[in-house]
Amino acid sequence: MASLKTDALRACDAALGIHDFKKRRGVYLRSTAASTGDGWLGLNLATWDMPEALHVSPVVGVRYEHLERVLVETAGWSAPLAGVTRPLGYLMPQNSFVQWEFKSGTDLAATAQELAVAVSQYGQPFIDQWSDWQAFSTSIEESGLLAEHVKYYVLPTIRALSGDMPGADRLIRQELDRTGNSTDLYAKSYREFARKFSQAF
Repeated sequence: MASLKTDALRACDAALGIHDFKKRRGVYLRSTAASTGDGWLGLNLATWDMPEALHVSPVVGVRYEHLERVLVETAGWSAPLAGVTRPLGYLMPQNSFVQWEFKSGTDLAATAQELAVAVSQYGQPFIDQWSDWQAFSTSIEESGLLAEHVKYYVLPTIRALSGDMPGADRLIRQELDRTGNSTDLYAKSYREFARKFSQAF
C-alpha cells in the first residue's frame, strides 16, 4: 500500500518537475513572470482502492508571499498557501471533477505525465490569469472563487495590503457582527483572527 503511494507521488514529482513545479512542504510551486504570484499545485489523494489503485485529483492555485505571511501570522494557516485555487477538472473542457488513477502494476510514470500535461495545458492559464497581484486584488471578490470559510480572512487581508484599512476593518466588523457570540469553531477562530489582525496592522 505504502509502496504504490510512494511510487506514484515520486512519478508525479518527476513529471511535474519537467514543467518547473518543485515540491515544497507537500505542495508544488512554480515561479511565474509576475513579481507577486507563484503557481501553486496540490494533489488530493483518495486511497479507498488501495493497494490496487491510488486516485489523484490536482488543485491549481496562486500563492502570494505577502498575503501568505499575514495569514500565517493572523489566521494560523500553514505555508505555503494559495490565495485562490480551483480543482483542475473544472478548468478542463468537461468542467467537472477529474482524477487520475495510478494502478498497481501499470506504468505510473505515464499516468503522472498525463497529469502533468493537463496541469500545464489547463491549469497554467488559470495561474497566469491570477498571478498578477493587481488583477487578483481587484477582481477576486466578485469572482466567486473564494469559499465562504476563507473569504473573510482573505478579503480583509487583501484590502489591508492594498492600503485600504477602512475597507479591511469594515469587512472584519461585518463578519464579527454576523457570527455574534457563537461558540462554534469558525466563530471562535475568526475572533482570534480579528484580534491578531488588529495587532498586525
